[in-house]
Amino acid sequence: MLAIISGHGITRVGRAGQDARPTMTVTDHTDTDAVADPAIALTAVLADAAGADVVLGLPATAGREEEDRLRGAAEEAGLRVRAILPAPVAVALHYGAIDEGVDRTLLVVDQTAATVELTVLAIAPDLTAHIVSARAERVGDHALAATARELAESAPDAVLLSGELYTAPARRAEIEELSEAQGLTVRCADPELAVVHGLLLREDFGLLRVTTGPAPARSRFPQPLADPDPQPWRPFPEDPDPRGEPDGEDPRATGLAASGAARERDEPARAERTVPEFHEPGPDSASASAPAPAQTAEPEPEPDLEPAPGSAGSPSPGLAPAPALRAVPVAQLQYLRRDDHLLVLWAWPDTALTARVRWRREDSTATGDGPREGDISCRRRTYEHDGGLELALGRGAITLTVEALVADPAVDTEGAASLRIPAEPPVVEYAPALRRRLTGARVATVTLTARTGCDLPALRVVHGLGRYRPTSTAEGTVVHEIPAQRLPAGTPFTVEFPFPGAKGPSWLVCFPAGGPDTDHDRDIDLRPTALHRLRVT
Repeated sequence: MLAIISGHGITRVGRAGQDARPTMTVTDHTDTDAVADPAIALTAVLADAAGADVVLGLPATAGREEEDRLRGAAEEAGLRVRAILPAPVAVALHYGAIDEGVDRTLLVVDQTAATVELTVLAIAPDLTAHIVSARAERVGDHALAATARELAESAPDAVLLSGELYTAPARRAEIEELSEAQGLTVRCADPELAVVHGLLLREDFGLLRVTTGPAPARSRFPQPLADPDPQPWRPFPEDPDPRGEPDGEDPRATGLAASGAARERDEPARAERTVPEFHEPGPDSASASAPAPAQTAEPEPEPDLEPAPGSAGSPSPGLAPAPALRAVPVAQLQYLRRDDHLLVLWAWPDTALTARVRWRREDSTATGDGPREGDISCRRRTYEHDGGLELALGRGAITLTVEALVADPAVDTEGAASLRIPAEPPVVEYAPALRRRLTGARVATVTLTARTGCDLPALRVVHGLGRYRPTSTAEGTVVHEIPAQRLPAGTPFTVEFPFPGAKGPSWLVCFPAGGPDTDHDRDIDLRPTALHRLRVT
């Protein structure tokens, strides 16, 4: 794996060292044609790296045109581009400032040659890095003053230093001694290797999104369930007398006594009893006789009383609000390849009933149904019924993250179960056949079809005799060689050659020309359309 960062007339190439510390080579293209043409720069520094995997880096101030030019130059140089990452995001990966559940603002100060780039990053909890702003300044007092202004305007949580300039203690002290940096964390560990080290970490980091603009107010994580009725609930007062006898102070005691007296009467009397209309007592009616206890009307309920439990429009007091769900990493995350499908398996936490599954295709040319990115929920009941989660994502490289949703607030929510699934080689199917010409001579044909566009290595067609088909070139005779070439997707390619005479069963089988001691058999997945078709006589 290579890490290449190009910009401001400098090309830096990083490789992983044996002690896990990357090594870097720096090439200055000032006053050369390589400044305007990245293809010239890459050809000059990567003459012996054709076919290698690479993660490219660009300054944050670079646009889409510069990104396309760098990608095209890398592909022309024979490199396989795995990802393209802005340099400040790579610096954040170097310092471990991007993680699941993290919500912070960072100021990245990256020095390249005579330029200092100031980039404000907003890291969201869903592993999204938002490039809020980016500006470039000349090294010196202008860059220092611009750093102070950015600190005052963005109010970051930490400052990350990158570039060979900040290996000098005096340069690091200039940043740390700014009044705007007081109380902030200023990180400066191996600043000269920060960008290339971050690019090398991108391959194994997992799910990561990079966007431009401020971070949204809300993340994509599931929000806690809100109380459907946020009004305060008043408990009912305790009965001062469990026997139900009135104490003479409750205004409702008169009505209770009246009800008890009415129940003691016979049925006819109760049927004839009516409740008189209630009137406000006037000053002249003070000496009026009071109504009998059986005829006393109950007072109207107070207007500020809460509705009775169980009434319409109020929640039942026996139902507690639904607990908030928390995302926790699953254990034993693994996968099984089934051609274009993935079977994802994991171990569920005891209390989890739902899991959140996210994926992203790293290879834009890989085939498969559905979008390039996905975010779905998987029910535990469905998972156990199907024996796992099946996803149709093609044969390309996939970054997968799985989290379980639990309601226990005491569980550990740090980290995420992430898996990097490498790409499978493209499938090339072949089918041999025989046909007879008008002259009576027999001619053999082999038709090859690639599901996706790929580079076909040199092949050998082996003719084997006997009841068993050949398993290597040593078990038969090479009757034809197919040169290496480019196979477009879905377009059959047919070769024709004379078929040697044979009595009894015979076979035609294709093998890579390099043999078992080379890696050519790993470049493609060469398979017959059907095993029985390999037997031609």
